[in-house]
Amino acid sequence: MKKIYAIIVGLVLLSSCTKQYNYYTYVTNVDSVYTSYYYQTVLLEQQEITDDIRPSYLKKGDTIGVFALSNSVTQSELANGINTLKSWGLVVVEADNLYKQDGRYAGTQSERIEGFQKLLDNPNIKALISARGGYGIAQVLSFIDFSALEKNPKWIIGYSDVTGLHIALNNRGIETIHGPMAKDFSDAESVESLRKALFGELSTITVATNKNCIEGTAEGRLVGGNLSLIYSLGGTLFDLNVKNSILLIEDTGEANYAIDRMLANLKLSGKLDGIKGVVVGEFTNTSQGNDRPINEIIHNYFGDLNIPILYGVNIGHETKNHATYLGRNISLNIDSKEAKIVFKD
Repeated sequence: MKKIYAIIVGLVLLSSCTKQYNYYTYVTNVDSVYTSYYYQTVLLEQQEITDDIRPSYLKKGDTIGVFALSNSVTQSELANGINTLKSWGLVVVEADNLYKQDGRYAGTQSERIEGFQKLLDNPNIKALISARGGYGIAQVLSFIDFSALEKNPKWIIGYSDVTGLHIALNNRGIETIHGPMAKDFSDAESVESLRKALFGELSTITVATNKNCIEGTAEGRLVGGNLSLIYSLGGTLFDLNVKNSILLIEDTGEANYAIDRMLANLKLSGKLDGIKGVVVGEFTNTSQGNDRPINEIIHNYFGDLNIPILYGVNIGHETKNHATYLGRNISLNIDSKEAKIVFKD
């Protein structure tokens, strides 16, 4: 009887809701065997996200928090980044767990959750930047309450493991910033791009067209980030919604066949059928072995979709890591000479 009830209520919700997260509160109260069925049904019925909840751009005197949900970090590693944020006229607040360590992590799961949640819930903090990446966010995603951001949105900044947060928020229609983290403030151009993004001065990213690009134009929400994180969260409540979006992918330290496997997953799940364009960031420290080169692997999955594909943008794990808005509508324009991402107002 419970199973029938769950399915009936599920169908009602599916007909009335437009975004995944609307279902979460209900399904967590149903026994696991039924929630598993329900999740699968919901994820197959993803609909285009049309909300665009944009945090306010920063101004001098605003407060930014530094959080640590992944690997541990030391004060000396963050000193330059924190000093740079202060030089922009920002007040810096540190998470309670920022310099704690529990194995590879910046404290226990509880310490990391509580440290982040405290910053997230503080209405006086206008942005949150990750101390560093690594691994750990997938462990704590389901314990974080993001609801306050719908009424009081703030910028969440980072890349790599922070892709988990980007997905969670972009799926709610909330914009985020994919860009340098506090430990990474070494490249002046990348740091300046982050400053521009935070203060509302970032309007376009332009690169020269290269031989791997596929020309064309497209418009849609820019979503994605680290391919490994997109792949690992697939089939969960944090499955990236790419419906009518432009997909950003980047990664590091993976074998070429692993990149192929992750893209095969996206294809088999039907995600690639719903995208309107692709932005290919940096794929660094990969190992080819007997596999095809990365660009050929990517072309194998995207080349026949008749959509524009941009290569050559410095987004990823390299020292040069250009900040970009995620969850925002963009236009992607690629011609024979120039490729441009234009962020919509």
